[in-house]
Amino acid sequence: MTQSTIAVDVIGVSKRYGYLEVLRSVSLRIEGGEFVAIFGHNGAGKTTLLKLIATHIRPSAGTVKIFGEDAFRDSGIRRKIGLVTHSSFLYDELTVRENLLFYARQFGVEERKFLDTVEFLGMNRWYNVRVKELSHGLRKRADIIRALIHEPDLILLDEPFTGLDSETCEVLVNYFEGHRGKKKTLLIASHSQEWVKKVCDRAITLRHGKIAGEFSF
Repeated sequence: MTQSTIAVDVIGVSKRYGYLEVLRSVSLRIEGGEFVAIFGHNGAGKTTLLKLIATHIRPSAGTVKIFGEDAFRDSGIRRKIGLVTHSSFLYDELTVRENLLFYARQFGVEERKFLDTVEFLGMNRWYNVRVKELSHGLRKRADIIRALIHEPDLILLDEPFTGLDSETCEVLVNYFEGHRGKKKTLLIASHSQEWVKKVCDRAITLRHGKIAGEFSF
């Protein structure tokens, strides 16, 4: 495995909040193009690990490299990353379209570039509806479009299937499967295997802030 093929390289990473150590010397490598799941119970450190990889928080110790570059020294690294967390980044008072255009402008992306994604995820009907009027599932779909609007190479999803109906889960699975072979790398944090195993190639298990195991689907 050459350095150029490694999308994510987490090396001896720990994260502390005061006396609480959330991650403990975690090391993890993910090749470009892999679809990988991170499993673990609530409090295992999944969300913290994703936020570190996304450069939203800094490690207390260790190094995070994205596509061979130090994630916290390369100012342009976030352009290569799309992140969906428990908390939506959408503005309630704006419509879906207004939200997407707001984020698209930050990356210099024209509306026509993401309309296919809007259609695939079935958001046409709600395109001009304010976000606060959407169901949880529709809001999740819109937030995923927001995260992928700049066509990132690394896609990070935190519990994307939680609280969604089966129809929405199927739509998301089909959408992510459509990215296979497009040199996209997908990392999904979850506490459930039901839907994640339909998307990912292998899984890593976190327990008490440490990697406890690894297996393939």
